[in-house]
Amino acid sequence: MKICFFISTLSSGGAERNISLLANHFSKKNEVSIFTLEKKKSKSFYKISKNSKLVKLGLLKKSENFFSSIINFFQRIIIIRKQLIKENAEILISFLETMNITVLIASLGLKNIRLKIISDRNNPKKSDKFFLIFFLKYIFYRTCDYLILQTKGIVVNYKFLDKNKIKIISNCISENLIVKKKFKKKNKIKILCVGRLEPQKDYLTLLKSLHAVKKKNIQFQCDIFGKGSQKHKIINLINKLNLKNKVFLKGVSNKLYKLYKKYDLYILSSKFEGYPNTLLEAVSCRIPSISSDCEYGPNEIIKNNKNGLIFKKENSDDLAKKILIFKNCNSALIKKFTVYNKKKFCSKKLNFKIMSSWENLLKKN
Repeated sequence: MKICFFISTLSSGGAERNISLLANHFSKKNEVSIFTLEKKKSKSFYKISKNSKLVKLGLLKKSENFFSSIINFFQRIIIIRKQLIKENAEILISFLETMNITVLIASLGLKNIRLKIISDRNNPKKSDKFFLIFFLKYIFYRTCDYLILQTKGIVVNYKFLDKNKIKIISNCISENLIVKKKFKKKNKIKILCVGRLEPQKDYLTLLKSLHAVKKKNIQFQCDIFGKGSQKHKIINLINKLNLKNKVFLKGVSNKLYKLYKKYDLYILSSKFEGYPNTLLEAVSCRIPSISSDCEYGPNEIIKNNKNGLIFKKENSDDLAKKILIFKNCNSALIKKFTVYNKKKFCSKKLNFKIMSSWENLLKKN
């Protein structure tokens, strides 16, 4: 089969990682091409199999105004359509809303394509230009064969689409993850947070909660991995709350799979999610985890008091309370979390199930 994958970039995001894993998997037995909008000299954050052809189209441009954005949009459609004809693609798989819309329009009327699969990977209610994006999705998403979503809760946003076209397939987990074999309670808690330094991840609530924990004379170190537009705002709040010897911005790392086991607690403080990869990885590594109750995904991974703790989103007092519960809990509770996560979140079993679901989908048409 000739399979073409489409995504805007191959940077350090969760969607990018999952499309890389899928492309690497299918390239073992199929002709696989991955198309991005990046410049040709840009580097991919994730490893791409030598069996896959990576094509960087150089179409990732900032639009100066509405008219230039329209011109850029149609330019992408024209070039992507030419690539689909050139590749004689049989199956196209696209990730993320804007790319999905672009690829679906570009592929209209192409008879060689027998299967069109798209996937939304974030909370659609939080889209930029929500009404325009929803209008375009309402029209063009109907032309896909399948829409892949990661959680059951998010389906309510796609009532306009034939329910038989919607499939729930969660994220793959890196099988290189190193599991934390033994948990030891320490005086100083090592806390891990992973995610872009953007408003969505709500690190400001996290910092306020850590300030409250510090007032209780709790010893901790919090490492935040990620980059983004709120870096300076976060640094300023760290300094204002006198947390500069407690909280450290570590930038981006492609070695996270080695690092989880070094931490005692994982915290996800997001305002919203699509399906949080890093939370999934944390519980797979059997790291005790605390997550906000945001839409969507965390409540399908964390069951409060069964395998982790849930706090009210954007509520720093509740998060501080949950951190203190973790600090003061007995080993029996941690053991209960570990047993649950070991049983439900084994990376090899999960990935086999996920890849089998994708393989079955590609065989249907």
